[in-house]
Amino acid sequence: MNCKNDHKIKSSDYHTPAEWRHRGELEIMASEEQQELAQRLTLEADRLVDQAKDAVGKNKLEIDHQSKVKVKDIEYKCKELEKQKDGVNEEIRLLLGYQTRIENAKKQLVGDALEAIAECLRLRNCRQGIDLVFDDVEKELLKERELIKVVNSQLEDLVEKVKVQIRKLREFVYNLAEDLLHKENTLKIEECNEKLNENSIELSVLNDKNIIKPAEISFTKWDQFTTDIILAASKVLIDGRPIRAYFDKCLSKIINDLVCQSDEVEQAFKSRVQEYVAMIEKLSKQRDEVCMKC
Repeated sequence: MNCKNDHKIKSSDYHTPAEWRHRGELEIMASEEQQELAQRLTLEADRLVDQAKDAVGKNKLEIDHQSKVKVKDIEYKCKELEKQKDGVNEEIRLLLGYQTRIENAKKQLVGDALEAIAECLRLRNCRQGIDLVFDDVEKELLKERELIKVVNSQLEDLVEKVKVQIRKLREFVYNLAEDLLHKENTLKIEECNEKLNENSIELSVLNDKNIIKPAEISFTKWDQFTTDIILAASKVLIDGRPIRAYFDKCLSKIINDLVCQSDEVEQAFKSRVQEYVAMIEKLSKQRDEVCMKC
């Protein structure tokens, strides 16, 4: 054993057994203090975790409740939107029927009726001599022709009004359908949210601030938007009933005027034919008397 350097160790470098035991006790005490601190931290962490779980649980219950209320509200609005959309589509169907009726009437009047009157006037112009008379038949035929022209103009105006109303209603159908589509999409999202839990999504996505953005539209604005659309559609349906009644009234008056004028023309023809028959009989009788004298 090499003891060459033993002389370099001073007696003051040595510690007594009492110092050694004291140092050990200090380290044990420090270790126990750290252990107690660790236990307190663990208990506090457990308390905070339990508190957080309790808060999260209560918050989840509140969110689930609010979500169910929201879903019920959206479902109700979907039914109202669907109802209004069906009502507007039915109104459009009725107006398309009016449009077809008016266009058919216009085609028959402008085409068939005017052509018939023109042919009748042409044939009557073939009368010869004193028989080329501007009589009541001529007057009534010309009146009927002018009436048909006026009626044609009225029908064109009616068709344009019907088209304008249909375009207005189709705009409402589009708005209702768009809002209904958005509401149905929201319902799908809410149904998906009901199935989510703490294990359904990776927490790492929450670190991306661009994923979760605050809503820019308040609940009041959201609710008012759909309410306004529904009320506007309801109003246009209510306003549409007098419009259809107006179309019915106009068509009834037009038909009545045409029927009355047609009766006038027919009566003028009958009267004129009776006059011709009476005149022909007189002329025939006169001719026979002259022939007998001869």
